[in-house]
Amino acid sequence: MGAPVKHGRIKPRYNPTPNAAERRHKDRVKRMPCCGCGRRGPSDAHHTLLPVPGKRWRRDHEYLVPVCKDCPQGTNRIHGIGHDGLWCDRVGLDTAAISTRLRAESIELGILPEGSR
Repeated sequence: MGAPVKHGRIKPRYNPTPNAAERRHKDRVKRMPCCGCGRRGPSDAHHTLLPVPGKRWRRDHEYLVPVCKDCPQGTNRIHGIGHDGLWCDRVGLDTAAISTRLRAESIELGILPEGSR
């Protein structure tokens, strides 16, 4: 077979386990009201699957939006529709912008590190 190829194109490994700063950010997002219906927290922290500049992989732990228990479930909800973009169009939200704003606020508050991405 020969020696392994060293072409330098290996992607960084995705770590499904959030680090301490990402867990603190997630806890902060979970205390917020739902971005879909406005129901008071505690909410679930939903990983936005829409493309966001700076987002490294599909479920980046820094790009979260607060949603109540009812918004992700059901036929007219995020997982029932099967696509964040369609749900955002129906509800009139931009989860990519919300998650980017919440991430920036967490950096300002010192929850996430300054040099994060």
